[in-house]
Amino acid sequence: MTTLIQAANQLQSQLAICQAPALLQADFDWPSNLSPIAWLDAQPVFPKMYWQSRDGREEALVLGACHRFSQLHEAQASLTPQQRIWGCVAFDDGAGDGDFFLPVVELIRRDAHWQLSVNVQAGVDSQAILSQVIWLGRPLAPMQSQVKYENHTPTYQGWCQSVTTALEKMASTSLKKVVLARQTRLTLDAPISAGQLLSHSQQHNAESFHFLFATSEQDAFLGSTPERLYRRRDCRVSTEAVAGTVKRGATFSDDHQLGEWLLHDDKNIHENQLVVDDILAGIRRHALTVTADPAPHLMVLRHLQHLRRRISAIVGPGVDDTVLLSALQPTAAVAGLPRDLARAFLAQHGIVRGRYSGAVGYISQRESQFCVAIRSAQLSGHTIDLYAGAGIVPGSDPDTEWQELDNKLTTLRQCLPDAPVPLSAERMTGVCG
Repeated sequence: MTTLIQAANQLQSQLAICQAPALLQADFDWPSNLSPIAWLDAQPVFPKMYWQSRDGREEALVLGACHRFSQLHEAQASLTPQQRIWGCVAFDDGAGDGDFFLPVVELIRRDAHWQLSVNVQAGVDSQAILSQVIWLGRPLAPMQSQVKYENHTPTYQGWCQSVTTALEKMASTSLKKVVLARQTRLTLDAPISAGQLLSHSQQHNAESFHFLFATSEQDAFLGSTPERLYRRRDCRVSTEAVAGTVKRGATFSDDHQLGEWLLHDDKNIHENQLVVDDILAGIRRHALTVTADPAPHLMVLRHLQHLRRRISAIVGPGVDDTVLLSALQPTAAVAGLPRDLARAFLAQHGIVRGRYSGAVGYISQRESQFCVAIRSAQLSGHTIDLYAGAGIVPGSDPDTEWQELDNKLTTLRQCLPDAPVPLSAERMTGVCG
C-alpha cells in the first residue's frame, strides 16, 4: 500500500534527474480518513481546481500552473499525450477565450484507482511548487457562518419588468427564447471556504458534476450542475438539451404527477425543443452524423425534475475543442434563441453573469469534457453570490419563473447552516405590473 506522501516523495526524487518536458506518475491509495475536497481546500497553491464527473467514476484535484492560457487554441496546440489542461469559460467570454492552465500537480481517481502526476516543463520550478503542497492535508472545519443579509439582483419588481420586456420583444421580433438570470448575494457573519460549501453540496446533490475553480483565496467559483455541455472522445461527441423544470413532489404520488405534467406540458416541451434546435444547428456544421433522442425524458434530481434529450455526433477531421465550444457555448438553455438576438437582449436587460452559465472542464488530445456552470456560486470573503436562471418563452409568467429561481437556488442555498429555501419578502408583498 503506497501512501500519497510516499508517492510524492518518489516523484520528487525523480525531478532531480528528469529532463523537461516530462510527465512523472505514481499510483497511491487515498487515505480513508480524509476527503479529497478537504485535501484540496487546505492547499495554499493557486490556481487549483476540483472536478467530479456526473457518474462519480472520475475525480480530479489539480493545482499550480506550469502555463496559463487565455486562448483555447493556444492551450490545445501545446498539449502532449496524457496531458490535460483545465479551466473555465465565462458566459461573456468571446469565442475561444477562457482561463485555462496546465497543472503542476494532478491527482486523478478513476473508479477506485488513484494516480499522482507531476508535469515538468522548461522554465517552471516544479520543485518549488511541490514544496508548498500540504501532502497530509487536514479535515474540513465545521461550517458555522450565518447569513446576515440576502439581496436579489434584479429585485422582484425588476424581474417582472424584464420578463414583460422579453415577452414584448418576442411578440415583435424573431426572438424565440431568452434566459433571464438572478444574482442572490448572501452576506455572512464570517467567511467560509469554497471547500466547505462544495463538500456539503456534493453530499446533498447526487447525479451532478461537482466543480471548484479558484485563482486565489478571494476568488473561488464552485457548483453542482446536472448539465453536461459536451464530452468528446476522439471524434465522438455527446451533448444534451436540458430545459424545462418542475420541483420534486412531497410524496411519491405527487412526484409522479409533477413529472408526468412536465413531460406533457406544451410550454416546457417547446422550451426544450428550442434548445435541441440550437444544439443541432451549432453542431451540424461540423458533424458527419448527428442523432438525437426523439422525445425528452425526465432527469430527476434531489429538488428538481428536468426535461432532457441526449444528442450524439461524429465530427469531421480538424474539429477541435475550440470549434466545439464556439458551436455549443452558450446554448439556448442558458442564453436563448436565436443566440445572437438573445445575447444582445441580455446585454441590455440582464445581469453581469461572470462565470455563471459558462463552462468548466478539461481538454486533452483524445478526450475533453465540459459541464455547464449552473447551480453555481462565486465566493469572496464574507460574500457568496448565487445564480439561477429561467427560460422565458411566450406564455411565461413572471411570478412562476421567480419561484423557479428560488427552487434552483436550493441546490446550494440548503448547504448553508440554518438556511431555508429563500422566499423573498419582495415576492410576498410585490405585485407584477
